[in-house]
Amino acid sequence: MGRSAYMVEIARGVRGSLGRFLAILGIVALGCGFYAGLRMCGPDMRIAADRWYDGCALWDLKVVSSQGLDDAAVARLRKVDGVEAAMPARTVDVMAEAAGKSVAVRVSSVDADAARASRASGPFAVTSSKDDYLNRARLASGRWPRAAGECVASADSTTAPLRVGDVVRVTSSAGDVDSVLVRRTLTVVGTVSSPDYPYTGSFGTTTLGDGTIGQYVYVTDATFSKDVPYTTAYLAVEGARGLESGSSAYERRVDAVAGRVRRTAVAAARERFQDLKADAQAQVDAKARELEAQRQAVAAPDAVAPAEIAPAAAAQAQDGLAAAQRQIDEAQAKVDAMQGPEVYVLDRTQSEGAATYQADTERMDHIAAVFPAMFFLVAALVALTTMTRMVEDDRQKIGTHKALGYGRARIAAMYLAYALLAAGAGAVLGIAVLSQALPLIVTGAYGIIYAVPSLGLPLPVSSGIALSSGGLGVGVTLAATWIAVASTLRETPAALMLPRAPKAGRRILLERVGPLWRRLSFSWKVTFRNLFRYKRRLLMTVVGIAGCSALLLVGFGLHDSIWDIIDRQFGPIIRYDTTVGMDADAAEKDVDAVAARLRDAGARRVERVERRTMLARGKGGSASATEKTRVSVMVPRSAAGLSRCVGMRDRETGEAVAFGDDSVLVTEKLASLYGIRAGQRIVLFGQDDAGNAKGGGVELTVDGIVENYVGNVVYVGRSAWRRVEEGDPSFSTVLAHVRGGTSAQERLADELHDMDGVATVAFSSETIETYRHMLSVVNMVVVVLIVSAGALAFIVLYNLTNINVSERVREIASLKVLGFTRREVHAYVFREIVLLSLLGDAVGMALGTWLEGFVITTAEVDYVMFGREIHPLSFVLAFALTMAFTLAVLLLMRRRLDAVDMVESLKSVD
Repeated sequence: MGRSAYMVEIARGVRGSLGRFLAILGIVALGCGFYAGLRMCGPDMRIAADRWYDGCALWDLKVVSSQGLDDAAVARLRKVDGVEAAMPARTVDVMAEAAGKSVAVRVSSVDADAARASRASGPFAVTSSKDDYLNRARLASGRWPRAAGECVASADSTTAPLRVGDVVRVTSSAGDVDSVLVRRTLTVVGTVSSPDYPYTGSFGTTTLGDGTIGQYVYVTDATFSKDVPYTTAYLAVEGARGLESGSSAYERRVDAVAGRVRRTAVAAARERFQDLKADAQAQVDAKARELEAQRQAVAAPDAVAPAEIAPAAAAQAQDGLAAAQRQIDEAQAKVDAMQGPEVYVLDRTQSEGAATYQADTERMDHIAAVFPAMFFLVAALVALTTMTRMVEDDRQKIGTHKALGYGRARIAAMYLAYALLAAGAGAVLGIAVLSQALPLIVTGAYGIIYAVPSLGLPLPVSSGIALSSGGLGVGVTLAATWIAVASTLRETPAALMLPRAPKAGRRILLERVGPLWRRLSFSWKVTFRNLFRYKRRLLMTVVGIAGCSALLLVGFGLHDSIWDIIDRQFGPIIRYDTTVGMDADAAEKDVDAVAARLRDAGARRVERVERRTMLARGKGGSASATEKTRVSVMVPRSAAGLSRCVGMRDRETGEAVAFGDDSVLVTEKLASLYGIRAGQRIVLFGQDDAGNAKGGGVELTVDGIVENYVGNVVYVGRSAWRRVEEGDPSFSTVLAHVRGGTSAQERLADELHDMDGVATVAFSSETIETYRHMLSVVNMVVVVLIVSAGALAFIVLYNLTNINVSERVREIASLKVLGFTRREVHAYVFREIVLLSLLGDAVGMALGTWLEGFVITTAEVDYVMFGREIHPLSFVLAFALTMAFTLAVLLLMRRRLDAVDMVESLKSVD
């Protein structure tokens, strides 16, 4: 056979079995495209963020000093080898009335002149002629501030959205707010989107309010008091802009400079500390000299008062001198007690927004590494079944070729070329389409909670991912083809040129169940015999359908597990719906007054607790993304009262977990991160202003593990807390369950805010709405998974059914010759397919349950635990959808059965 004839043979093979060719093409296109598309979601999201960070000159390192920085320190940092640019800023966290609610707001200074001169250049870049202008925010509306009291606010905030003309009224801060800001009222003159705050759900953590920043604003330096030092210096690292943010190369480059920056920052901070201490000592010395001069003046001979007033004046003068001496002594003690500053050099991994976004992109990588594996498994089975059928149909042709002297390799190459053409075309088509569509859908969904601009079409395609996806899809198909061809080529030409004899019938296990078997009709007996007569067909069909139904169940199960977070957290576990946070210096009578007001308003379960944000770790290994995990520590004034506000139970057994004044309970997700069990120890650390752990930590013995889905919480009894710090805490947070709707809550919030010492009033309804907004991202991802799994199921069922009918053309023709009606022929064939679909569907439910649990635990983050149950409705939907695809395929196959010619039965060798 010449080369041209050989190619003609392949072309004829394609034309003669176009349905089979398209089936392989479709299954490979879906498998490769889905794998490549999901695998490219994470990289595309990281590319988009990196372009935004680089285009807006986001900082690479951030230097924070507890005693502030001055111009000299910033100048020294700018000269560090490897530092490209440095920008100082003043920042203070305040509680403020904004958007009709009390929220924590981060107020930062901005170089207003540089900001006004900057220009947006495309969706990812803001250009500026000033290299030291970093963290360039994009102006979304309005203008930049020009004077004290003007600000621009976040255009992306979901907690406290602001518009031009709104007013932010500062109410308090951790210190004296009036010594930091010259204006308490800030007018919004513009809105911006900043690369420093990509995550719109939270703009960072703080010690104020509920612990999260709900809004950020930029102001001019004139809004800060003149004697307020810089709190932060933002640095850009040379060469880092050309590397992808979060990559190992980027982190190595930044880490190499971070060490030098740290040494310089510490040295500069120490010098500033010495200067501050010297200035303070000079002031004390000056006061001491003044006091000494006053003493000498009092003791001077000419300081004589009339006799009748001399004793009283002398006593008064001595009292004044003594008071002044006490003040000087106190001032000297403060100077002597002054400690050096804490200096922190932070990178982007310690930026909540950038780190959260990076973690979400890596979570997509985890899903992409797990979910498409089932696609390729099903594709391999379908390819094996399809090519086995093709080889069986060509037995006589293969025998003829062998008889004419063609070698096994030459004959096998024809079928491998067929498979390569179908799989190669499918891989190219699938990767070309889905590597654009899937990342576009997923990144668009994540745009709900992230301010990162989306990449435009065409999206970048990773050659490595594309080649690995295509290679895997084509390789699986070729391997299946070789397995199908190799077994046939081992036979002799004489055997191949004869049709394969039908498999011998044999008794099946069901026949041995006499009472049942005797009650079956003839057609049902034939159906069961055929099912177990062709075991390979049964296995392939059941596994293929099981894989598809399992994927559908995973899609529905993911939706259940993620949305269960809200339904299981708020109500069964969190039984309070109102949280009132008091100022740090609030008096005991103020807290009691708030609790009394809540009871007067009809609130139930009013309890006082102490809430602290701390860091925690276990004593052993860790599955956490960080060495220590941020936790909320809750210490109740009454252990019984907290048990009424929080449902403390074991998730698996549903039994209540006892909590007393000496108890320590941790939530399940935190326990799983560090492998903590009852009787083992957890270590709690306090935090400094930069969020870093302080000291060596305090070890507490864990008494139990409780169910929880949102956040990591450690419940510590009042007596157990004394092992962390001496004495009782202030119990400055009030929990309550308030009756009434939104309007009643708003009225109550207004009344509480007017009371002394109240810092924040938060309702669970707001938190639930925020979570619903965030979880809406998941809906689109789940839809993508379900649609892809559904498409795969339809292709697999159509192909397997088509092969089943093709294998039985002679049998079907014989049935028609024997007088079977059209309906009886349909029932004879379709009954087997329906039974196989039911069996595969049932197996798929079990397989999908395991696979969904694996995907859930892989996709979870450190601060959230997904639900562990699949709802009964999801089982029903996945099962019903697979059967619906089966029925749709059977309807399409009716014409195929009707077209079978009875003459075909004459070709049978039976």
